Amino acid sequence: SPVKKGRGSFQKVDIKSLDENAIKLFGDDWFLLTAGSGEKFNPMTIAWGNLGVLWNHPVVTVYVRHNRYTYQFMESGKYFTICAFDEKYRDKLQYMGTHSGRNEDKIKISGFTPVMTELGNMYYQEARLAVECEKIYFDDIELKNILDEKGQNFYNNDTIHRMYIGKVLNVWRKE
Repeated sequence: SPVKKGRGSFQKVDIKSLDENAIKLFGDDWFLLTAGSGEKFNPMTIAWGNLGVLWNHPVVTVYVRHNRYTYQFMESGKYFTICAFDEKYRDKLQYMGTHSGRNEDKIKISGFTPVMTELGNMYYQEARLAVECEKIYFDDIELKNILDEKGQNFYNNDTIHRMYIGKVLNVWRKE
C-alpha cells in the first residue's frame, strides 16, 4: 500500500487537552494498533488497553498475544501507534482484528491510507485520533498472578499476552 507523508487535516495536540473516555475508546470503540516502520509494518485491532501516567510520563498500555503477526513488529521496533476511528469504520476495524497481515495485505483490502510520522511510524488518514508512543516497558501476563476468574478462564488453550507500555510522544486529532 502506498504511504503518505505529512499530517493532512490533523493537528498536533497535548494529550492533556483530550476530552475522551479511555474505557470507551478501548472497550467500545477499539483502537488500531500499528507497529513497525517504513514499508514494513502491521496493524491490528485492539480492545484492551490503558491511558495513564507512569514515571511522570503520559503513557499508553497495550496487550498483544505472542502468536499475533503484530507481535514481531512490537518486539523488534522502538515505537507503536494507536488510532481511533469514527463508528462508520467499525466494519474495517472488525476486519483488521480478524485477519492476519501474515497472509494478506490488510491495509490494501481495508482501504485505509497509511501516513508516516517524522519518526517513521504509521497512522491512518481515516482516523480521528492518532497517538505515537515509544516503548518504555514490557512484560508477559503471568497466569499464576491472575486473580480474576474471568481473566483466568481467558487463556484456556491460547497464548498469553505481552503488555507494552509506551511513553506518549505525539498526539494528533483530526480537525
